[in-house]
Amino acid sequence: MKKILIIIYVILNSTFSISQEREINGIITDSLKNPIQYVNVGILNKPVGTVTNENGEFYLNINNSFISDTLKISCLGFKPKELVIKSLLSKKTDLSISLNNYTEKLDEILINSSNLKTYTKGKEKTKTKNEVFFAIPSMKNLNLGSEIGRKFSLGTKKPSLLKEFKFFLKENNFESVLFRLNFYTIENKKPSKKINNTNILIPADNQLTGWITADLSDYGIKTQEDIIITVEWVKASEKGDKLSLPILIPSFSSTHYYKYGTHAKWKKYGSISTAMMLTYKQ
Repeated sequence: MKKILIIIYVILNSTFSISQEREINGIITDSLKNPIQYVNVGILNKPVGTVTNENGEFYLNINNSFISDTLKISCLGFKPKELVIKSLLSKKTDLSISLNNYTEKLDEILINSSNLKTYTKGKEKTKTKNEVFFAIPSMKNLNLGSEIGRKFSLGTKKPSLLKEFKFFLKENNFESVLFRLNFYTIENKKPSKKINNTNILIPADNQLTGWITADLSDYGIKTQEDIIITVEWVKASEKGDKLSLPILIPSFSSTHYYKYGTHAKWKKYGSISTAMMLTYKQ
């Protein structure tokens, strides 16, 4: 896995070594022109992307090789939008892009609250030399929206109510960081639809490392199938260049997922896991 991560780093580094010649700036708003924070903005299926700030603003540098590609804009609770980059570069002012409200209807899952048992799954080991990175120093601010996660096998016979999720932060030299938790159904062995209907944001301030715990009790997240849970990097302070999770190799019966940037393709690795734990009732 260490070799795999090095290869990924070299490929990405060579991709961005080309001079950055174009800049796309703008603001993402709802139908009432209110700014939307933490929107995913990135080149579809490419390792270039970012996330809007608290004011709905985004800044994205690209090189000429991406001019014919598509910029995808997506956010929980809104209908995604895809735009050809060439048409955006013809505009001489900052972009103002509006998204329409949209909530995807999920199958209703009923749980009898009596006689529920509590279970915990995942990997708790943290002592390892191996790590997987959110932040890559040579590509600062180009991979906001990157996600790291793993599969949790909960079964299909009984519905599950998610209660708590925690992950271990190995390295962090940022003054402040903000993560978003995403809970996915699985299709073709990769993350598909989100089953959480609201953003779950988790801060980590003052170069915090160690276990970070999120109480899921108030979110009512239910499932009756296996799921993938990821931690997404959506914000960081100006100062800092190290942000990583421990990676466990080998980790038998585990499946690890990684996505470099907002709308990049998912990478899947078997027998590998990050230190993540899920508590649920069933």
